[in-house]
Amino acid sequence: MVRLLALVLALVLLAGLFGGLQRLWPALRGRKRSRQSLRTDVAWFFFDPLVSKPLALVAVVAVAAGVALLFGAGADGDSLRAFARRNTALSEQPLALQLVELLLLFDLIGYWSHRLFHERALLWRFHAVHHSSVELDWLSSVRVHPVNEIVQRAAQALPLVLLGFDAREVAALVPLLTVYAIFQHANVPWRFGPLRYVVASPVFHRWHHTSEREGLDRNFAGMFPWLDALFGTLYLPEGRQPVVFGVAGEPLPEGFFAQLVYPFRRRQLVPVG
Repeated sequence: MVRLLALVLALVLLAGLFGGLQRLWPALRGRKRSRQSLRTDVAWFFFDPLVSKPLALVAVVAVAAGVALLFGAGADGDSLRAFARRNTALSEQPLALQLVELLLLFDLIGYWSHRLFHERALLWRFHAVHHSSVELDWLSSVRVHPVNEIVQRAAQALPLVLLGFDAREVAALVPLLTVYAIFQHANVPWRFGPLRYVVASPVFHRWHHTSEREGLDRNFAGMFPWLDALFGTLYLPEGRQPVVFGVAGEPLPEGFFAQLVYPFRRRQLVPVG
């Protein structure tokens, strides 16, 4: 009950903050959400932290436990926690340096796992849910299928823990990156000027969500656009912003439960690229 109330408070605060920013500095004016779209996103807002993220945590812990056993750690909880928090050359570095390294590695792994979700038809079935919003704004960020959440978080967190970073520091990044992801989806025209190729802006990420051909399969990085520049997927044209969003080829169902089961239907979308 306490967690549910905390989520209600978070929704109110985020709506006030990002809703205010979108009203003051809209990237696209005159865009109004349908009631169905709003209901769908509110459902995802509660479903993700109450169901998807706990499932992802269980999956990460289960796989990490198996790996820890291979390294000789015990199967009990204390042994697994000790393995996740073991002293290594990486974990003994200054905290600031570790955070920089974690951000870089987290985003590098995230770039390639995100790209695979677009390039592999089986993975795209689940990731298409995230791209389903045709009225893109801050609340659209919460449309993440639990399978997408589990695979993405496991792909990012496990290698970092196995490398020797403290699991607590890895876990601390998740809420920070979650809030930043909400900001990136906001309907604001910010590009960050000379820093636009250094730190991901809302315009950078909104090009990723366009259903226009020019922006498909672009801008996969979560934090650092220079990764897209490095791997040839950057798209950030001067003086223009995307205006059409959603999934190219076939619209996804709008309801929450319909989106939840959509990846398991026989007829599937092909990757957008």
